[in-house]
Amino acid sequence: MKKLLLFCVLIGIYSCKKEDTSWNVDLEAPLIHDTLSLKNWVNDSTLSETVNGEMEVDLTRTLLDIGLSDLIKIPDTSVVQIYSPIITLSNIPPGTTFVNTVEEHSFDLDDVQLKNIRVFQGRVKVRVYNPLGTKVLFKVQMPGVTQNGAMFEQNYSVDAGTVASPTMQEEILDLSNYQIDLRGVSGLDYNILQTKLSLTTDPNGSAVSISSAYDFKFQASLEDVKVDYAKGYFGSKTFSDTAEFHIDFMNKISEGTLNLPETALQLTIENGIKVPVRGQIHYLNNTNDQGNTVSLVSPEIGPSFYISPAVGAWSSLQSNAQQLAFDGTNSNLVPFLENLGATNEAAYEIQLNPWGNTSAGNDEAFPNSRIKIKASAQLPLKLGLNGLTLRDTFDLHLTQNSSKTHVESGVITLDVVNAFPFSCDPVLYFMTEDGHILHSIIGNSQISSCEMAVIDPIDGLKKQQSHIEFVVDEDIVADLPTLKKIIVEARFDSPNPSTGVSEPKQVQAKAFLSFKLRMKLKTSMVL
Repeated sequence: MKKLLLFCVLIGIYSCKKEDTSWNVDLEAPLIHDTLSLKNWVNDSTLSETVNGEMEVDLTRTLLDIGLSDLIKIPDTSVVQIYSPIITLSNIPPGTTFVNTVEEHSFDLDDVQLKNIRVFQGRVKVRVYNPLGTKVLFKVQMPGVTQNGAMFEQNYSVDAGTVASPTMQEEILDLSNYQIDLRGVSGLDYNILQTKLSLTTDPNGSAVSISSAYDFKFQASLEDVKVDYAKGYFGSKTFSDTAEFHIDFMNKISEGTLNLPETALQLTIENGIKVPVRGQIHYLNNTNDQGNTVSLVSPEIGPSFYISPAVGAWSSLQSNAQQLAFDGTNSNLVPFLENLGATNEAAYEIQLNPWGNTSAGNDEAFPNSRIKIKASAQLPLKLGLNGLTLRDTFDLHLTQNSSKTHVESGVITLDVVNAFPFSCDPVLYFMTEDGHILHSIIGNSQISSCEMAVIDPIDGLKKQQSHIEFVVDEDIVADLPTLKKIIVEARFDSPNPSTGVSEPKQVQAKAFLSFKLRMKLKTSMVL
């Protein structure tokens, strides 16, 4: 009875009011629960764990990697062999071979002079034309083109045709794994392809006459030929380029410094081709997000250096290499790396045979022959952070109607377990669509470094817990319709727990940062 009376009173109050009924409610909801490990922090480098459970970073980039297909390019080529008798040949008996000739055809390879090659990919399109009024047997051979010791040979029986409309027969053949001797008939030339054409009248036909009006034609078109072995003189070609690579993570750093331990940077130029090479590094630059560019300065940058040819053969090939090493004693490597450049450039030049044909045409390259330029640096993951600031921007889509149920204020809470030896001061910025910052929220405390904790005997890690709150006040809520982006900023330091001075800290292999982000909202409910 009492419940029914209370319900009637509430209905009566509500029905008599002219304005909406409202009351305040505190709501709490989880936003994010996640864990960041080294795989999240460093995802563009090769990490390895040392025997004492610490991490090393191998920063390696390949700037150049070229092989034989980059050095030797066989152009698509058509070779044609035509036989036209000078005088009329009358009453040729059936089955008579009336032509058997070899011709030579030159490749245009600029200053490259090839003696031998092996094709790993390519095809030849063979066409033969018969203008005679009886069947003709074509034997097409390419002396010097062999597979497993057998010469390239194709035989065609081509039906009768006419001078005006010769009968054509076509076939496309795979040239893969063919060896090609390009030294010509004499064996002393280069870039020469030989063809041999034999013509025989139909053994089952009748006697025929052939005059100079008849053109017996053979055409071989070499297409998409790529080689994996070559011998000869490879010319003095120069490869010059500027290699650019990015470390996208660096673009999120807006200020501060990173102190690295002593390290070294190596540039290794490897020559796996039996040809002398001249190399030159013109410059190494890195540019950070603020547009500051630092160039690596060293006596090793600028002058030419020379690398001897590789030695050995197919399975015994051994490369020769030149290594340029940069450290704090012979370069400005430390300020170069600490510039935190996301955009890195290396300008280089590589030249084959800088002194010309000194090998007497015995340059040689194999399937595994490569010329490479690599940049590498191995360093322990021991970082000193002094105000190193990371920024990232996210889209924000929040709208509400203050005359309806809406948020009046709130608190964003962050609970963290930190096993990294870095402290962090988090800040949130709220921006308009055009990038104008209207509001900022500073956390009421920092994420403490694990150096403030004691070692957990179970996993051997120091783990520090922190609780941070960000107050979302009425002014921010009032501007929600115009706030389109949010910037998350984190300022990192690696303080000594006793002195508070930043110093390099070794990162453990199992280090992690676990966090829970929750939002508490004061909401006005309107009916």
